[in-house]
Amino acid sequence: MADDRRRDSQAEAEAGDEAELSPTSPARSPQRSAGERARRPSSPPPPIRISPTGENPDDEGLRPQNTEGLRRGRGVPSLAPRTTLAQRTQGKFTLAGPDDTTNLRKSQAPFVHPGYAELNPSYDQGPNTKPVWSLAKPLPRVVRSGMVPTKAELLETRAKAQRPAENSQKMGLDVDPNDLENGQIGKAADPRKMAAQVEDARLQRENNFMSKILSGDTASRRPSSRLSRTSSLRDRRPSAWATSDDRLSTVPEGEGEPQVADNQVRKNYSSDEPLRPAPEELAGHSDEEVDHPVDLPAVHDATLPEDLHPLVQDLVEDEVHNNHTTWSVIRTHHREALAEALGVYVQLTIGFCVDVSVTVAAAGNPNTTAWAWGFATMMAIYICGGVSGAHLNPSVTVMLWFYRGFPKRKMPEYWAAQFIGAFCAGLTAYGIYYGSIQEHLIGNPDTGIVTSFVTSQRERWITPQTAFFNEFIGTTLLAVTILALGDDQNAPPGAGMNALIIGLVITCLSMALAYQTGAAFNPSRDFGPRLALLALGYSNELFLNPYWFYGPWAGSLCGAFIGGLLYDFFIFTGGESPINYPLERTQRAMRKSRMKWERRLHLAKAG
Repeated sequence: MADDRRRDSQAEAEAGDEAELSPTSPARSPQRSAGERARRPSSPPPPIRISPTGENPDDEGLRPQNTEGLRRGRGVPSLAPRTTLAQRTQGKFTLAGPDDTTNLRKSQAPFVHPGYAELNPSYDQGPNTKPVWSLAKPLPRVVRSGMVPTKAELLETRAKAQRPAENSQKMGLDVDPNDLENGQIGKAADPRKMAAQVEDARLQRENNFMSKILSGDTASRRPSSRLSRTSSLRDRRPSAWATSDDRLSTVPEGEGEPQVADNQVRKNYSSDEPLRPAPEELAGHSDEEVDHPVDLPAVHDATLPEDLHPLVQDLVEDEVHNNHTTWSVIRTHHREALAEALGVYVQLTIGFCVDVSVTVAAAGNPNTTAWAWGFATMMAIYICGGVSGAHLNPSVTVMLWFYRGFPKRKMPEYWAAQFIGAFCAGLTAYGIYYGSIQEHLIGNPDTGIVTSFVTSQRERWITPQTAFFNEFIGTTLLAVTILALGDDQNAPPGAGMNALIIGLVITCLSMALAYQTGAAFNPSRDFGPRLALLALGYSNELFLNPYWFYGPWAGSLCGAFIGGLLYDFFIFTGGESPINYPLERTQRAMRKSRMKWERRLHLAKAG
């Protein structure tokens, strides 16, 4: 018995010594024997410092003690701190995919041969040199014309200058102008009090924005002047205009819809001091005693246009292009339309071929066509999403123009590309299946072939109202999903997953709504093949049924507008959406559009 007790105590002592020496062993219990405390050193050993690379800078020879366990596959616990999913997401769990990390980005980066960028300079330019309203990534954030005051409005502001938060103080509210500018406006039983604070916040933001514009490169006084983004810091929050680049990034177009890049161009404030609540005793002071937030004397410069919006226009860096051949020059000027046409052609060719194959085989599963249309849409977005945005649909293009600032000067070119791509896709699919179609028509009417290319009321009991709302609801749901996936403040999927998700959305909507009409949700998807069948000799009855207008055209366009309205009304907070426009901004945008057309048509009064 005594020998057994000696062996047990000896084993415990050896185990304790191992725990003392092992740098990876867990903390010992505070209840230790007196002998064990005596064996411990009087002063604790210096802590092991770990460099960011995971190595100890003080002892390069430090190695894990438990090498036997490492050889057996157990390994040694890492000295780097471990984080949980809750810590990495800060409690905001999401189903949108893993976070973008440095290792993940490096694993997807391609090899680039030394000297390649010198021979192909466009490869080396930034990825966001210009905005792309793409279904393959989050949508750009742009400054639209209604957001920027005109010269007349700035002069009127000077003549009727008001203190910060003046409207709120007239309503008897004691508010901080900094809080208002941050959008920190509380609920109130009286809507007029909230409206007064909103008006004060909007005026402060616009005045500070124009103060930065007017205090930029004032030496040249040209609309296209390169303006410095450097600005001072404020007490309440750091300036977000100061970046490494010294130029604003905007939309280079004549429609007056510049983009301000999210990670480059931000807000500026005209002074180092934060705005202070205007005391009540200043109510009787004259305008000359008020420190105006905008340096308005610069507005009197005769070289400044009436519409000050061009001051933030054409400030984007010139794009770099390779242009190795004559055709590459032509492609550079029409690259977006060409990419859009190719994407539509691939999508619809696959879709039409699957529809025809199911029809001539007379044994296909209807869900086969739904899956095919979904994956065909995914392929098209991957093909042209980074260039044209892969709208693939005139309704989507119109929706992005109205709600997200897509340049309207590009819309005719996009529409032409979408309809031409659909027309060519119809001819291609018919040519591929020409022999099978002729064999099918020997003993069957041509109804099945026609419905393989165009949508229609599939059954006699489908009324025009039902057909319209079938297309309307389907396009509404599609528009809501597209805007949600493109909202960088919602939960945008990463790693190029937008294309797959939108493809699955098309599959789902086709399964749900294709039975009654064929589920076009797209004017070009129906109109293009109608023209192709008409060119192939089919009867003009294709256009005698008014469904071709009130279904794919009216139903789809109305659904796109209502879908955008629903998403922006309930979720979206960006100022580029007309849903978030105050009435003054809408009126301002209309005045600017009228001024622009007067200049184009030389209707403006001379002098």
